[in-house]
Amino acid sequence: MEPKRRKFIEICVVAATPCGAMAATAVPAAAQNTSTSVVARKYNRVKLVDVDGKAIKAKSLKAHHNYVFNYPYASTPCFLLNLDKALADKVILKSASGSTYDWQGGVGAAKSIVAYSAICAHKLAYPTSQVSFISYRANPSKASARGQVISCCADKSVYDPFLGAKVISGPATQPLAGILLEHDAKTDELYAVGIFGGEKFDEFFQKYDFKLSLEMGAKAKEVVTATARLSDLAAYSTQTAQC
Repeated sequence: MEPKRRKFIEICVVAATPCGAMAATAVPAAAQNTSTSVVARKYNRVKLVDVDGKAIKAKSLKAHHNYVFNYPYASTPCFLLNLDKALADKVILKSASGSTYDWQGGVGAAKSIVAYSAICAHKLAYPTSQVSFISYRANPSKASARGQVISCCADKSVYDPFLGAKVISGPATQPLAGILLEHDAKTDELYAVGIFGGEKFDEFFQKYDFKLSLEMGAKAKEVVTATARLSDLAAYSTQTAQC
C-alpha cells in the first residue's frame, strides 16, 4: 500500500469538533487539551510479540535496553524502551511543519515504557540488518555526556527519550515521531496503535525505494497487521555504530 493512500485518521486540529470526536476514544486525554495541538494518527492496533509469536509482557522488558519492532509498515523500524522511571504525561512538542502535539508519556505499570520511530528526523538513517547508526545510548559518550539518549552517528542528532524524543542537539529539526502505545493492565501486553508527531515515511520510501525493493519487494510498504515481532537491536542489526 502506498503511504499517501494509507487509510488512517488524518491529523486533526482539536478545535475541529467532528475530527476530534472520532479520535477521542483512542487517544489519551493529554493529547487533546489545547486548541493548538493535534491528536495521534491511527494505524492498525498491533500486538507486540516475541520470535515465537508469544505476547511480550511489559514486566519482561529490560531497563535501558534497545528493542526494535517494525511499525506501521513492514520496513519502518521503531525503538521500544523501558526507561525505568515514571515519565511526564504531557510534553508539548513541535514538528518540522510547525504543528504542535502533546506527547503521551510512558505506559505500563510504572509508566516507563515508550516507543519512537527509529528513522532519524534529519537524513533518515535507520537500523538495517547490516548496521544501525541510530540507537539508545544508556552510557555517556561523545554524543552526550549525560547518556540515556537516542543518538544518530550518521548526522550527530541527539534526542531525549524521556521528553518525547525532543532534539537535544544536532541538525534534526523535529523530534522522532512517537509511537502511541497501549498497555493492557490485566494481561500486561503491549500494543502499538498510532503515531504522534512528524512522520517521515513518505520521504523514507522515496529515499530508500531501490534498496527496500531489492530487500523486501512490495512488502516494504505493506501496513503491519495483527502482530509485530520485537527483537533486541543486537539481533536486528549485525553492528551498532558508536559515536
